[in-house]
Amino acid sequence: MEYFRRISALTSLLVPAAALAIVPLRAQQIIHHPKNSDPLEAKWDWAWKEVASRKLSGGLWIGYGIHRWMSEHSFIGSFGDHSGYRDVSLHELLYGQKESLILSDEEASVRREAERDLEKRSGRKYAERKVLKGVAILLCYDSGQGEPMQPRRIVVCNLSTSVDRQVRPLLWLGSSRDDESVVFLERMFGDTHSDKMKESLVFAISLHDSSDQALKFVRDVLAGSESEKVRGSAAFFLSERDHEVDIPLMVKVATHDPSQRVRDQAVFGLSRMESDAAVEALIDLARHAERKDVREKAIFWVSQNASDRVVGTLKDIAFNDDETGAQRQALFALSRLKNADGVKELIEIAKCHRNPQIRREAMFWLGRSDDPRAFDFLVEMVRRK
Repeated sequence: MEYFRRISALTSLLVPAAALAIVPLRAQQIIHHPKNSDPLEAKWDWAWKEVASRKLSGGLWIGYGIHRWMSEHSFIGSFGDHSGYRDVSLHELLYGQKESLILSDEEASVRREAERDLEKRSGRKYAERKVLKGVAILLCYDSGQGEPMQPRRIVVCNLSTSVDRQVRPLLWLGSSRDDESVVFLERMFGDTHSDKMKESLVFAISLHDSSDQALKFVRDVLAGSESEKVRGSAAFFLSERDHEVDIPLMVKVATHDPSQRVRDQAVFGLSRMESDAAVEALIDLARHAERKDVREKAIFWVSQNASDRVVGTLKDIAFNDDETGAQRQALFALSRLKNADGVKELIEIAKCHRNPQIRREAMFWLGRSDDPRAFDFLVEMVRRK
């Protein structure tokens, strides 16, 4: 309850913003619900009564806001249009003032420069502080005539994001608690047959920080029988939440899902998770996954984490794996390591690998390297001939 009390106190300052599409709005066409404390379902019923009484047609938006903790400089969504006329934020259109928790462009630029300097000095990525930001969930309808209908698309975006001004009404329902928003969006998920809409809804639901039900929903979609597009999206958005408890599910999907698309997303999702346990899971997939495609994807994403453990794993696969394809993928991964961390291993492979084809490919990747060690080795090999 403390979380929701803080949310209520910030309602007048924050409003959501995240977009999967363009949001054309104009301030004089925004219709506010009169009572923010009403349940979301009641406010939704009010919106459609307003549509009927005002005889709105030709397209409209209905939207409401949630709040989530985000990195200070991050944002969800972007707006654009052919007109290029974007001088106000969604928050300004709704409330007549800028979202107060967002730094000005000048302040944000100065802070980013300071953070980059700290990164160079320390060799570690600077951890941005988290702030509570407003996120809007906006549903677009082609027409307001008749009974409530299925939305044509869903837009999720930060309220601080600039928007285009065009003629299209927006009925704004105010803020919603995470729990009631998740229930509302889940019901909409069950009512639609569009994979595109379902992907958008999975994304929107995954953003609800304080809701255990949101996480359960995304997990159930990933492990369920939805289309590969929807399950693949669930794998990605679950990895964005970055909970170690979800690693076994991600590994299970990566190894057993019948769809290669979903398996690829699960492996990619593991690569985006920041815990050591996720790295270990990727390494285990790279070494032991039964499916060739899973192992090769895991090898590639392992290479994006340049640690001594990762380099050793890639070298071991290149020398000892039974599959030539996996060996070749390990060579490629070694060649892609940052700071030329794989050059030493590539030289060793080029010198003494039992497979002449692998030795030649190691030479090829060394030839693409700017590292002096690679050049010296190639010169040495030329002089031996």
